[in-house]
Amino acid sequence: MNEIKKQTVLELSSVEKALVFLVPPLVGLVIGWFLPVIAKWAVSLDWLPFQGPLGIIASFHGWKAAAVTAVIGLFGGIWLTRAAFKESLVAVVTDREVSLTIHNEESVFSKDSISGVFTDQKQLVLLGAEGQELFREKLEPAVEKAADAFRGHGYVWLGTEDPFKDEYKRWVPDMPDLEPGANALLKARQKALKQDEKADAKELKAEISKLGITVRDQGSRQYWRIYKTPSA
Repeated sequence: MNEIKKQTVLELSSVEKALVFLVPPLVGLVIGWFLPVIAKWAVSLDWLPFQGPLGIIASFHGWKAAAVTAVIGLFGGIWLTRAAFKESLVAVVTDREVSLTIHNEESVFSKDSISGVFTDQKQLVLLGAEGQELFREKLEPAVEKAADAFRGHGYVWLGTEDPFKDEYKRWVPDMPDLEPGANALLKARQKALKQDEKADAKELKAEISKLGITVRDQGSRQYWRIYKTPSA
């Protein structure tokens, strides 16, 4: 957690950034170098799938072939590093607003629009004035420092579990407690979750929120609660 001109930045530490930057490429390089040897051993196991591709790799011989697979492994590790940084949340907290960046997208919320902040199973959650969820994303490992950061800038800190956890219900298709429009959106979002279409799931969650319903996920399962009545 770094203090810079009245702002607090919650993100990976310098050591953690270095590890994320170095470890995947190095591991990929080493695995790639020994990949022909590993493949040669793997083709002896008849029960393993992908025997065809493994057989091709096992046929590589010499240091030149090992160098080629090592370079491929290196680039694979670099891709994993880029993905890890892309999926790592960076939260910048000030006395006036909160800026949250993840998946190369920035969301900014004014202090006045935030009624409370809490962490829930290593996720950072911001609540709006009506109790709706404005934002929910994983903040590991900086989650342990979130309380000090938000309290220090005058936000209402609600603790380390969802204060509305007992109000959530698991969604199943065509729930009688929900109007048809909400069920249709939740059904579409369920499909997006199963297909790992994060952008679509996020967009559908925003549409569902307009109906006065907040949604949270556990894997591909959706849980919902009503935060305001349609007439409100």
